[in-house]
Amino acid sequence: MKTAMTGHTSGIGLNLFEQLSPNVKGFSRGTGYDINSYEDRASIISESNDCDVFINNAYSGFSQTYMLIELFREWKHLNKTIINVGSQASELCLPEDHLHLLTYQAEKIALREMTNKLQGWNCKVVYKWFGYVGTDAIKAAYPHFTSKDYISTDQAASIILGK
Repeated sequence: MKTAMTGHTSGIGLNLFEQLSPNVKGFSRGTGYDINSYEDRASIISESNDCDVFINNAYSGFSQTYMLIELFREWKHLNKTIINVGSQASELCLPEDHLHLLTYQAEKIALREMTNKLQGWNCKVVYKWFGYVGTDAIKAAYPHFTSKDYISTDQAASIILGK
């Protein structure tokens, strides 16, 4: 089975990429692919046609949802799988001290809801979510967190891959 994925050069994506190698194609800003660009999303889709699974991991606002919609248009009649990496933020009522996450929450809710709308076709579309992941970025943004406040990238990768 061959996998394509966005956001493969750090954090959860790097962990997934290493676990899936050598049967994985990675697309990230660091390798010249920005999911904010329609042209880059089209290139990613074209270069992923020989893959069976697509992990929609790169987060960049609503562009993650656009990636899903555009890929689904190509894959909807195919026996393939799209895994969308979501967030616990899409499932919760945010407490007052987390209101800075409202935009992020809206973006992940859009991804979750679009995943739900795309059920019943040949292409299987799933939404995998969890809370904070102990990436360097999260540890820098929330220095008061302890290891009990987040899961590891290994744990996140296991959830995404259904292990």
